[in-house]
Amino acid sequence: AGIEGYLADPSTLPPMADLVGREGGRGFPWKKLVGYGITIGFVAFFVLLALAGVENAFLFRLFGAWFLINGVFAFAFAKIAGARWLSAGVGGAVAWMTSINPMLAPGWFTGYVELRSLTVNVGDIGTLNDLLSDESLSPSDLVSAMLDVPLFRLIIIVAMTNVGSIVASFLFAVYVIPAMFGAEVGGVDEVSRLMIEGARRGAELIGNAVTGGT
Repeated sequence: AGIEGYLADPSTLPPMADLVGREGGRGFPWKKLVGYGITIGFVAFFVLLALAGVENAFLFRLFGAWFLINGVFAFAFAKIAGARWLSAGVGGAVAWMTSINPMLAPGWFTGYVELRSLTVNVGDIGTLNDLLSDESLSPSDLVSAMLDVPLFRLIIIVAMTNVGSIVASFLFAVYVIPAMFGAEVGGVDEVSRLMIEGARRGAELIGNAVTGGT
């Protein structure tokens, strides 16, 4: 029974497509629900910051610079790693948020979108092991061959997107803050605090508009 039966009669094995295909269950779409929730959270936070920036030019410049630099670097590094335009764009669009919650790395979002266009399965692990054990391959040929394996390509895209965001944060702290904001901003941690305060102020503006307060 079970595995022993398949070993005794390999012809009874299910088709390979069934073994490596995607699950098509009809259960509750938890992944979509979580994805929509995160998206709504990002958009809401962005809108609150934008509202606060309307009445605070300093916050507007700070948030604009942080958004632009993080987005450009995360996008560029994702593209260098071979990400599709949409995947790289999503990573760049959310990279600014990593200062608020480092657990939400932009590479995760890039990888999620990229995964919709890649077919990754457990067979990729065996392929990578075979490539690593092939001593006839030069280092450049080995890397090139590994990048053709969907699983490895996905890992590299995720990692490079995160590296781009890290590089952007470093450059922002070392060059952008001293050049554009001086002593008004003490560092990347201060950026996070100011952005949270800005979102809180944006929420207050909405509340005042609804209740008629000032």
